Amino acid sequence: MPNFHSSLSRRDFMKGLGVAGAGLGTAAATAPVFQDLDDVISSPNAEWKRPWWVKYRELDDPTTEIDWSLMNRWDARQTAQAPGISAKYLGVDEVNKRYANVLTNKVNAITNNTPGQTLKDYALSSGSGYFMNLPYMTTFMGPQKVATPQSINVPVWQGTPEENSRMLRSAVIFYGGGQVGFGVIDQKIKDKLVFTNHKGAANSIGFIENFPPPPALGKSYVFEDVDVGYEGDTKFVLPSNKQLYEFCFTVPMSKDMFRTANESQIMYSANLSRYRLFGNIQNCIQEFIRSLGYTCYGYASPFSGMMPAIASAQLTGITEGNRNNGFCTSPEYGPIIGVFSLVTDMPLEPTNPIDAGIWRFCQTCTKCADACPVNAIPKDHEPTWDLPNIYGKADIVHSPGRKQYWTNAVDCWMFLTEYNGCGACMATCTFNTNNAPIHEIVRATLSTTPALNSFLWQADKFFGYGLHEDKEAWWDLSLPVYGFDSAATSSHGGYNK
Repeated sequence: MPNFHSSLSRRDFMKGLGVAGAGLGTAAATAPVFQDLDDVISSPNAEWKRPWWVKYRELDDPTTEIDWSLMNRWDARQTAQAPGISAKYLGVDEVNKRYANVLTNKVNAITNNTPGQTLKDYALSSGSGYFMNLPYMTTFMGPQKVATPQSINVPVWQGTPEENSRMLRSAVIFYGGGQVGFGVIDQKIKDKLVFTNHKGAANSIGFIENFPPPPALGKSYVFEDVDVGYEGDTKFVLPSNKQLYEFCFTVPMSKDMFRTANESQIMYSANLSRYRLFGNIQNCIQEFIRSLGYTCYGYASPFSGMMPAIASAQLTGITEGNRNNGFCTSPEYGPIIGVFSLVTDMPLEPTNPIDAGIWRFCQTCTKCADACPVNAIPKDHEPTWDLPNIYGKADIVHSPGRKQYWTNAVDCWMFLTEYNGCGACMATCTFNTNNAPIHEIVRATLSTTPALNSFLWQADKFFGYGLHEDKEAWWDLSLPVYGFDSAATSSHGGYNK
């Protein structure tokens, strides 16, 4: 558990929140006011009870500014996670040397009984990644084992988009998801966000100078005049003659495990767990939608979806962006989440982006950047439209069109790989706190009183939130199933009593 050696008491902290008499006063003044029951039913919060200080914005207008005219479909094979792309910036010899260090570092850590990288810690992460084997393998079209309404001569499910969204949210959460948002796949999304190619075999180091690689190393995503999409030898096909919808959802992870970062297999176990859990959720939800008479298009192997999930999470109102553009932050779960986006032809009602004060706070706070062991996260206080060069070369691992902070994804990924895990940025984030009443007050204050952002960032450091000094103490903690608070967003079933 974190050690508190600060001279700042909690009483002083509460006084700080009332510095201008506006902290909690402004928060209360901006609470939603309903005139009658119809107002309550029509509120965006009606089907998803979120904190009152989470405000809704217009569709396609997240707090991170977007210029759609600067965007083009991006090739998912250009990820910094691909050795070939890293070698474009660092050189083949350097990348090969760092990958050769992976096993050496692992053996040395286990031999020296390094906290966070002991043999039992590595065993934990090995088990966490077992999703890569059947039956957890994910496919574009899903298992396709259950009967469809058409096959048993009964009508397909007929519900309004609003009814379908409520139903699908309940199902996703039951199968293991945390929060769910919905969007419409319009022409703009097709032209700007759907990847040109699946990341496929992008781990090959052989296409450094001759990008893009041949089609066999990453199937293309195409729209064709078909009734139902399919997976071919060189392409994933989506129907162009049907209205498609997306639904994005979170898979929470263990905050306490992340606080053992960096260079910790305990943290890495939590990170891997989101993929194992998601593999089950996707298979379940694809069969659920198939049983209703519709199709759900999912992540294919190697593990990748057809759109950037972080973008989907912000556009559908689950999260806001933050200083490290490699992840995003939920008002309820903080940054310790995985986000995933699937596509279906079942009509859904879109949800709006949110403003919970998270993006504004990140423009003041540099806590994650200060914690980064390779200084990959910018410390500027103003976001920018311009992608900075990486080692003197143009950044091809990010898609332009967003005004944000641009993380050096090459340095980030290579450190994580070479030293068997990191996660320091997410672990030290000011929003990586539990749902105690004091933290709810802080989050409400962040959302409504930006003038106190600097004070709250410093208070977070004074109270010692962030990395645990004793990594191995995690093994003796008493934590919920899966290590995270699955009741953080629930309001029924006795969880709030």
